[in-house]
Amino acid sequence: MAHHLLLAAATILLTLFFLSPPTAADSVVLDIDGNPVEAGSQYYVLTRGTRGAGRGGLTAAPLGGLCPLYVGQHRSWTQQGSPVTFFPANPSQKYITQSSDVNIAFGLNPICRNLGVWQLGYSFSGVPYVTTNGVIGNPGAETFTNWFKIEHAFGPESYKIVYCFLVPAPWYSRMSPYEYCEQLDATIPGPSDLAMLSLVPIDKPLPFFGFVFKKVTSTPPPSPIAPPPTTPPSPTAPVPAPTATIGYSSY
Repeated sequence: MAHHLLLAAATILLTLFFLSPPTAADSVVLDIDGNPVEAGSQYYVLTRGTRGAGRGGLTAAPLGGLCPLYVGQHRSWTQQGSPVTFFPANPSQKYITQSSDVNIAFGLNPICRNLGVWQLGYSFSGVPYVTTNGVIGNPGAETFTNWFKIEHAFGPESYKIVYCFLVPAPWYSRMSPYEYCEQLDATIPGPSDLAMLSLVPIDKPLPFFGFVFKKVTSTPPPSPIAPPPTTPPSPTAPVPAPTATIGYSSY
């Protein structure tokens, strides 16, 4: 009984945590043209580097099998990758704001029968990856690995994409749960010219100035919002405790 009460309380806490409305202090995320990033619109996720040339854009690619797909980054800055759509936890938000929870989706993938929604997963050796097995919406404990945040990086319209763990306080403490965040960087060698996204410390200098968002101006493909597949995609490996020590490498 006590276990069920604790689970219910945790779910309520997480739901309130996700759905807290943006405050006046929240800053709107801007695209490379200086316009607010719109919820539901499509954007290429590129990088800003020296003289405008960073790494390439983000896309989804298989690793060791047809499905699931993992989020990777082209090494060449001339490759734009695949566009994504941002869905805020609060569906009434028109624009994406810094530090607010968002789903990030590539769109419907008929082969893997999912919506291409980013989700934090781990390999059996404990290495964090970003897969595309997530779902849109339904904030709470069961979807916690599907939510990311966008934070300011360096220079105008340049950002970090971060994942935040909600760390509970000890049972004997009166402290509230707190966030522990790490940022995404392409540190794992992948197929072709790709490197796959993983987590690195939030204060680690990135090998580029940050991610930038370029709005897709051509006719977009069908909306990624669609009925869930009849057969769910294969689950990722169990997520270990966030306190586990993980080694990072650069390519």
